[in-house]
Amino acid sequence: MMNMFERKTIPQANYTNADIIIALKIISNEESIGRKLLSKRIFLNEASIRSILSKLKDMGYITSSRNGHKLTDKGMKFLEKSIQFQVPVKVNAKDLTLNNQNYGAIIKEAASKINDGMDQRDSAVFGGARSAITLIFKDNHFTLPETKPEIKIPTIKLNLKKELETELLDKFSPKNNDVVIISSAEDEERAFRGLVYVIESFI
Repeated sequence: MMNMFERKTIPQANYTNADIIIALKIISNEESIGRKLLSKRIFLNEASIRSILSKLKDMGYITSSRNGHKLTDKGMKFLEKSIQFQVPVKVNAKDLTLNNQNYGAIIKEAASKINDGMDQRDSAVFGGARSAITLIFKDNHFTLPETKPEIKIPTIKLNLKKELETELLDKFSPKNNDVVIISSAEDEERAFRGLVYVIESFI
């Protein structure tokens, strides 16, 4: 029997700047989306989503109604000026990462911000993922970051499996100097949240 005076734990609102932009991007892509669905999409508790939506509404970036939330012109202008990336999506990269669940995202024109890829891996692990792989798109193919950036050598094409390469090209349409990061874990939530923290490191 539960003690009637037992203290209840209230879920804390806990989110990153990347979560705010991701929420705004999802709202911009949907005609109207509610809090519960947004919570599932971003793998955040409803307290965090409620806080994000309240902040976006106060800033005039969204409007709210019974049907859900919609982006305003001000919100659209904010997205256009902020870091350019796509909302993380599932990718079939188990053969590459050796983990069951994988999410990928593209960050536009971010190659110059990459050293050896270890910073991105560490950010993903901090967010709960097992690991992360950073791919740089150059000369129409994917490459790995240089292990010793101070030594300038020609980039070597990464031989991805054809199915994965085609999937990444189709989902992200990368251009020269874009970066695709794949975060991996044993479950979807950790893979997604790990990638959120990688994106956060670019903001």
